[in-house]
Amino acid sequence: MSESQAKLKNLFHPGDGRIPPHLTGRQQEQSCFRDCVDILLDKASPDQNMIVYGPRGNGKTAMLRYLQKEALEKTDNRLEIAWVTPRKMETLEGLARIISGSSRKTLERIKSLGMSVGSGIAGFNAELDISGATAVTEELLQEKSSKTPFIIVVDEAHTLTPDMAGILLDASQNVRGEGCPFFLVLAGTPNLRTELRRANATFWSRSAIFPLGRLSSEEAQEALTIPLKRHKVTFEREVSVEVSRRAHRYPYFIQIWGDCIANRLVATGKRKVTMDTIMEVGKEVMFKCHGMYQDRYDELLELDLHRLAAHVGQAFSETDKTHIPDKEFRELVGKALQDQGVSVTYESILDNIRKLSNIGYVWEVVVAGDVHGEYPLLCYEPGIPSLMQYVGRQVLGQVRK
Repeated sequence: MSESQAKLKNLFHPGDGRIPPHLTGRQQEQSCFRDCVDILLDKASPDQNMIVYGPRGNGKTAMLRYLQKEALEKTDNRLEIAWVTPRKMETLEGLARIISGSSRKTLERIKSLGMSVGSGIAGFNAELDISGATAVTEELLQEKSSKTPFIIVVDEAHTLTPDMAGILLDASQNVRGEGCPFFLVLAGTPNLRTELRRANATFWSRSAIFPLGRLSSEEAQEALTIPLKRHKVTFEREVSVEVSRRAHRYPYFIQIWGDCIANRLVATGKRKVTMDTIMEVGKEVMFKCHGMYQDRYDELLELDLHRLAAHVGQAFSETDKTHIPDKEFRELVGKALQDQGVSVTYESILDNIRKLSNIGYVWEVVVAGDVHGEYPLLCYEPGIPSLMQYVGRQVLGQVRK
């Protein structure tokens, strides 16, 4: 295999959070991060933390890794970025190591709280303990950022304990309020908002908050075509539109389509993608997508949401709607629960909608009003339309003839 073929074969990276060959869309999110980096380099503090949430596979990790790489290259390492997951900060000592290592002074300060080193934050009960842990975190962040502008990116932040989330957010607010060049980024699935509310952290909702949904049709096409065109691959008219449609503008599926197409081009030696190419790789794409479908369906089964999910999917399909207004959607869910013989309350309806949202089965969107000056309308749309079709077939036992 030539070097050119090898590069083409390894062009796309579906599923592992690696940086895509072309990051498309997400302009507001990228602009916010870059603006905050510029502020940090001036030894000043950004006004807000950054919170990014969205269903798995929508490119949160990939986008933030791209921005991290870009920032470090642009600034010639004049700032420091710590990329962490909650597993690395289950204890105060773990958080301390992330910020400034494990100096004797830091460990002694932790012990002064009446904790053994390495004891879990989740075990905190007394308000004094939380206040003390927050104070230690503030001291460490102040000392760290006084030497080098500092960013902490917490991926999978929806798995933070409420205590740790509160400590991070309160400490960030306090040190930024004192002008320290520090910036906190939290990224997670849609239930991140619920978990942050449980943390009772001051003003978390005033962060720069970005929900990441699916790409637009144009963005999805760019994510596929631009990387391949860089390798002198041409496209038959309407091919990219068809791939965007079949992938439902879902970033993970776009990467799968790109990977299968690139591998097909390497195998055939061709440099043009046609509608025949799409037909040739269709079964392989479906096989690779099936794993995600099955994982989500298993989640629905574990949560006993599969029947409700099928009902919701059927409603979208039968009405041919791209989105359903919040009031109508709540009525739809209530009727579905009632049909299942479940006792229906306003709280149970909201709880089930929240669960469907948290796993990305439905996605909350705001639809602009048609009339000038009209308030936007809260609605729900399918997280991935093809997932709804898959769930419906499993629950209803539909067999395609």
